[in-house]
Amino acid sequence: WSLVIGHWFLLSIVCCLLFTISASAQFTITPSVTNVSCPGGNDGSISVSVSGGTSPYTYQWLPDGQTTSAITGLSAGNYSVTITDNTGNDSIILIPVSQPQPISDNSDIQNPFCTSNGHIVLSPTGGISPYQFAWSTGQTIAGITSIGAGNYSVIVTDANNCTANFSYSLTETECFVTPSSYFTPNGDGFNDTWSISNAQYFDNAHLIVFDRWGTRVHEQKGTYESWDGKSYLGIPVPDAVYYYFFYQEKDDKQKNAKSGSVTILR
Repeated sequence: WSLVIGHWFLLSIVCCLLFTISASAQFTITPSVTNVSCPGGNDGSISVSVSGGTSPYTYQWLPDGQTTSAITGLSAGNYSVTITDNTGNDSIILIPVSQPQPISDNSDIQNPFCTSNGHIVLSPTGGISPYQFAWSTGQTIAGITSIGAGNYSVIVTDANNCTANFSYSLTETECFVTPSSYFTPNGDGFNDTWSISNAQYFDNAHLIVFDRWGTRVHEQKGTYESWDGKSYLGIPVPDAVYYYFFYQEKDDKQKNAKSGSVTILR
């Protein structure tokens, strides 16, 4: 695109840029702008070519004071140049230089609960897509999953090779089992087994169930399998209140031991 300047003020758009021009000689001015590639960078540039008037031309740029037809090393902002021909006629052009928006992570974070089930998933915006990812875990995808408590970081790189660093700290809520207070093993398909919330996260557990006289009626080790209210012999135990000990670690009876009662009703 080119501008032809007459003896008046013009407000024109050239190459999608807004220029304010004042002139007293007939100049044809063709600007070329390279915008800043990364937020906060200074690799922008502007060049102008001029025809018409009487050459040679002189150039005075603001705000940096350069005097050539092309200026480099620019950060984002507005720049103006006064172009004067050999007869003293001049024109002034205002040219903006832009930059991409900073890269934002837009992260979805889930802290782990009871096990390594946390995640950090990014949906970046800003910069220039596509994005590349370099996690402290060595992974190179947008999100990391099945992670435990700890500190994580990622470097996001966009198509212009601009980077942004993000850090995250995940914490794990202490995990406890929560046994149901009763169950009804009558074969109706509803509440037929004893539910112990979060028991599935302890693969080295130890459960012991006693009757009111202290007789052991049920026991299991390892990952909890829902008890159906039957004894060792596969015979349904009577409706009654039973007492239990649930050890999260069968080899450490002092670690988060849980005790209480459960009622069987049919």
